[in-house]
Amino acid sequence: MAGGGRLYPTAEFLTVYHWRWGHETFYLMLKGRLELENFSGQTAEVVEQGVPAALLLANLESVLSESTQAAINLPRPAATQPRQVNRANSYHAIKDRVLDLLYREIPAATVIHKLLLLFTGSPVAVRPERRVPRCPRPSFHRSYHFQRRVKKAVF
Repeated sequence: MAGGGRLYPTAEFLTVYHWRWGHETFYLMLKGRLELENFSGQTAEVVEQGVPAALLLANLESVLSESTQAAINLPRPAATQPRQVNRANSYHAIKDRVLDLLYREIPAATVIHKLLLLFTGSPVAVRPERRVPRCPRPSFHRSYHFQRRVKKAVF
């Protein structure tokens, strides 16, 4: 390793890390909230259908929640804290209505309007100054038990 830190200065890694942060949180959402790794079967076909389905839900949620977020951002009287779309509720609502949107005889505009009303109805407060103390890391056995038997899926 000739040159040591001159080729890749340590300080530059922080910048690169911040560039990747949006991607990493998206993967976290796919794996956590949409349970991307929890397939309904074990064949390659199931995986090939499951990954695009999860990406479709994520993209639908992003597109539809953008206009709702713009409406939530409008100034309002007696606003104490900024608010944002509740992502857990928006993913759940889209999951429940995606077949109505794509396959049923219900007009797409009607389904989208209902989804936007659901998104608007349950915003969450943004508290950037809030710091919650972290609990100590659970034991491997407790974590395994939670992931295997207790954790409930959004879908």
